[in-house]
Amino acid sequence: MNEKIIQIKNLYKHFGKLEVLKGVDLDIYKGEVVSIIGSSGSGKSTLLRCINLLEYPTSGNIYFEDIDIVDKKTNTDKIRREIGMVFQSFNLFENMNVLDNCTISQIKVLKRTKTEAEQIAKNYLEQVGLIDFIYADTKSLSGGQKQRVAIARALCMNPKVILFDEPTSALDPEMVGEVLDIIKSLKSLGMTLIIVTHEMAFAKEISDRVIFMADGVIAEIGNKSELFDNPKEQRTKEFLRRFINQ
Repeated sequence: MNEKIIQIKNLYKHFGKLEVLKGVDLDIYKGEVVSIIGSSGSGKSTLLRCINLLEYPTSGNIYFEDIDIVDKKTNTDKIRREIGMVFQSFNLFENMNVLDNCTISQIKVLKRTKTEAEQIAKNYLEQVGLIDFIYADTKSLSGGQKQRVAIARALCMNPKVILFDEPTSALDPEMVGEVLDIIKSLKSLGMTLIIVTHEMAFAKEISDRVIFMADGVIAEIGNKSELFDNPKEQRTKEFLRRFINQ
């Protein structure tokens, strides 16, 4: 695991006078799982949204396979095909059924035929346990089912990296496990995953490395044992103590 797939250099992001990211440097390696933890407002989700250009950085560089994606000449749509994203609020098309949610981007963006797109979608929907729901009205699904559709939809685009922004925060507690199990299965396939999460036990189980963000910077980074069992920074210790004592 020594091939860098994403390199982030001196990344800043301002919203007006609010400075959310303050000089972030980070390398992501092909096939690794990185979890990003930290308090609300620490910059975690903004960092994720910059990686696939849902937010444009104020300054700095993001290299994806050695291409500077912040460069205005970069094909943004191509980057978003390569770097998929799963949102905490699902972001499904509720006027479409499950199958159509998973085929529309394949047909419009990847120019696949409807037959090919449906076959690919059915394959991934089977993997996430929803093959019996392909014609279901999206609005009728549970939160856990909606998030599994969102994961299948992302996989249909054959991304090289998948970003997860708090994938379980909108779910009822009994639904969390089924979504986390799907993410674990992606790790077993060797996919590159970057996960913003408040699920500390899950982050400790699945991650190759864990990043703790605070006040718009990476305050600490290490492998999961280092960061959870022997954190070096006082801010990390205090954050983890709050979660353990909840």
